[in-house]
Order: sequence, then structure tokens, then C-alpha cells
Amino acid sequence: MTNPKILLISYYFPPYNKVGGRRWAKHFKYLNIMGIETHVLSKNFPGLSSSWDKDILEYNKTITRIDISEPKVPYFKKKLPSTILEKMRWKLSFWKSKIIHAQPITSNNISENTAPLFFEAAVPIILKESINTVILSIGPYKYSEVLILLKVKFPFIKFVLDDRDYWNEEFEKLNSTQLLAEKEFQKNVMNSVDLILTPYQEMKVKYETSFNKRVYCLPHCVDTDDIQNSSSSAKTDTIKIIYGGAFYSNIEDNIILIKEIVSLLSGRGKKVNVNFFVSVKGYEKELEHPLIKRFDFIDTSEYFSKVQEADYVILILPPNRVNAMSSKFFELVALRKPILYFGGVGDVSEYLIKYRLGYHITSENLTTSVDEILSNITTQNIPDKNYDVSLHTFKYQTKLLVDTLNQL
Repeated sequence: MTNPKILLISYYFPPYNKVGGRRWAKHFKYLNIMGIETHVLSKNFPGLSSSWDKDILEYNKTITRIDISEPKVPYFKKKLPSTILEKMRWKLSFWKSKIIHAQPITSNNISENTAPLFFEAAVPIILKESINTVILSIGPYKYSEVLILLKVKFPFIKFVLDDRDYWNEEFEKLNSTQLLAEKEFQKNVMNSVDLILTPYQEMKVKYETSFNKRVYCLPHCVDTDDIQNSSSSAKTDTIKIIYGGAFYSNIEDNIILIKEIVSLLSGRGKKVNVNFFVSVKGYEKELEHPLIKRFDFIDTSEYFSKVQEADYVILILPPNRVNAMSSKFFELVALRKPILYFGGVGDVSEYLIKYRLGYHITSENLTTSVDEILSNITTQNIPDKNYDVSLHTFKYQTKLLVDTLNQL
């Protein structure tokens, strides 16, 4: 096969502020630099902006957007209340949603019945641009039916599915009847693809064994263009620790450990400043601590600047993500800051220890971790300054992706 002419179908694509869209905005940035012809088909997001809008400027003219209505997001999911009136409105919105929806709306429902819309928009692009490779980014999952429809109409085109978020985790939200239907739907989608992309080795193995399909591990990456101009501030007597991102479910124990280690550091007579830049909801009470301050999300470039000013960065993973080496993980590695990892044993902890990039903090090693953290302020042994981050860049991994697509 000659160089691929790619159509990416992505429900979420910048300006929508979602990691999946960001992943492909970055890969397409470097595909275009390489001279690979690309086209994008995505949902329209009028009036929105994201930290990754600049990445799509060079190929914005090849992006087609379609209008799709989505369920209205209730007030309580948009904003954390700060005034009495906002708190009253928040509670009314919360209980209204509880009454209307006996079960929460899942990501599957968001794209329900949208596959025909994507199919109708994709067909003329494929014909006009002589597309030979279609990549579909999921979730949400229901719109992936478009691959089944396109495979029937274009049997000689190569179809690639990119799954980052563990489709099978959606099964936990379904009753027995829904589960059987979803598994059958997943099977039909997988039968339509020539290649599955996934960022994690454990998912690669699972898909290979479950569907007998070719699977390529396309890891999460860092774009060095985003961080190369960052600079560190002067050192002070205060230990500055930072966390940025969303919160997963089931991380209560991790938060307890964070508060314990902050208290232990402070108990050693050290000034400690801990800032969390997180989503507007979740773990408000659990995170309460006199030395921890909580803020809303900030722009990516601003967050990177704050990381450069910090002494340590926090990484939190729930039990079902201990093998997930995310884009956030590699960004922290590239920023050359020691990582304080709170989570279970897995690929992430083993990688951190093996390559001397940070510390895996558990309830069993709290005291020794405090000793090492304090010592490292002076020695600067962690992280290993010689660690090569080039293998984790979008520039490098995009080239490998093209090689893989050319083998289909």
C-alpha cells in the first residue's frame, strides 16, 4: 500500500476539550508535517475553544463538521456552587436529575442513532478524496456502527478502530439484556475493522485474544512543542507540589495518602504548598486539608508553567488504571519533574521505579518516602536527567503509525 490517505472520524475533536480528540489532533499535526493527506469528520461544537485549537490550524480546511444534538447537561454537572443561591440551584438540579433518570446517561447513549449521520457525511469525502484508510476514534461507542455501514459500501478500504477507554468497562452499567446486545454490537464492529489501535499493552492482549484481530499499541504521547519554552523559577524554602487533571472514581484511599504525606512533610518543619487544578466536581470533602488548595482547570500552557515552578507533581490512578500510561504521565516525564504516584502496583509504578522518574507512595512506605522526598530536594537524583523522552513524542510515534498503516 502507498502512503495512506486518511479520513479520521472522531465524535470529539477540538475545539471540544477532550483527551481523545487531542490525541488525534496531535497525530494529524505531524501527519500533515510528513505530507500525509488527511481529512477529519467530527461533530460540530460552535462557540467552544480548547488548548489544542492551534494544532488544527494548518489542516482546518480539511475538517468537516456535522450538527448533532446532545442531551442537555444539567446545571449540577457544569458548576461547583459558591454562593447560597448557586447551592440551592445546584441541589434542585441534582435531585431533578435523580428523579428523571433512574440510571445515569452513559456515554453509549450520547451517540445513539448518529451513525447514519456520520455515514452520510463520510461517503462523499471518501469518494471525492480517494480515501484508502478510515480511522474511527471511540468513545462514545454507539456511533462506531458507521464502520459496519462503510465496510459494506467500501469493502476494499482499510478500517482502523482506535479505542483508548476500555469499551468493556461500559458493560458494568448494563443489565443482562443490554449486556448481550452490547457484546454482539461490539463483535460486529470488530469484525468490520482491519486494525485496532489501543494505547495500553493490557488492552492490546485483550483485543487480540477476544477478537483474533491485528492490534497495534499506539501509546499516549507528548508534544514537545508544548513544553520546550517552559522555564523553572528560583528555588524557595517551600516544597511546592501540584496536581492537574480530572478525578477518577475509587481514589479515596489515594487522597488519604496524599493528605498523610503532606502532613508528614509539614511535621518535619517544612513549608508545604499543594495546589490541585481539577474538574469542578468530585472529592471536595475528602480533599479538605489546611495545606491543600483546590482550583478549577487552567489552560494547558499555564498548567505546564506551574509544573515547572513546582518541586513535585502528583499522579493519581484508580485500581482499574494501574497499567494506564496516559498522556498526562508522559507529559510529566517530559517536564523533568519528580512524580509522586499514588495508586496500585502495575505498569506505571514499575516504570517509574525502573527508570528513576519518581516515587510510588503506599501506606507501607510513607515514612521512607518522606525521607527520600526531602533528600531529593537537595540531591536532585530523581528524575533521571538522562532519560530519553523522544520515544514518547507524537513526532516519533506518528512515523511508526504510518509504517503500520502502510503494512495493511
